[in-house]
Amino acid sequence: MNIFENTVLVDRKVSVGNIIARYACIALAVLCVLVSIVAIPGLFLVPAILFAVIWYLLRTEAQTEWEYCYIEGRLTIARIKAKRKRKTIARIEMEEVVIIAPSDAQELRQYHSNAQFKVKNCTSGNVDAHPYEVIYKKEDGLKAVSFEPDENMLDMFCRNYAKRVVR
Repeated sequence: MNIFENTVLVDRKVSVGNIIARYACIALAVLCVLVSIVAIPGLFLVPAILFAVIWYLLRTEAQTEWEYCYIEGRLTIARIKAKRKRKTIARIEMEEVVIIAPSDAQELRQYHSNAQFKVKNCTSGNVDAHPYEVIYKKEDGLKAVSFEPDENMLDMFCRNYAKRVVR
């Protein structure tokens, strides 16, 4: 018995706003420490610590990866923050899958025309990436997730579920 397994890790692109906010927090923390040392001893140490904590939270938020794991008919998509916290976003059985197609494919337009249809974005955000969408059925209706599989994972999908995959 062959076990088909493939795991892909994709780093999420850090937003410009996050980078600017981190540099601003560092600058404000240093400014508060200098004012606390020079002008009013100890008064601005609490805001400096607060800016340092905000900087840490922003840095942790920037370190996000997406993990796509396909094992024997099940696709699991998880978010990993700061290489410590893992949260499963979607667990999809391939029998539930309606279609897997590139995000700009014509076959997906009928689903996107529905205003209530939401797509979870689990991609890196890089402009050179080739995102795919998987649309699947759950008890409460159709759901969709945008992700970035590699060629090996797409080959596995095509080998077992060729009618549901558009390349």
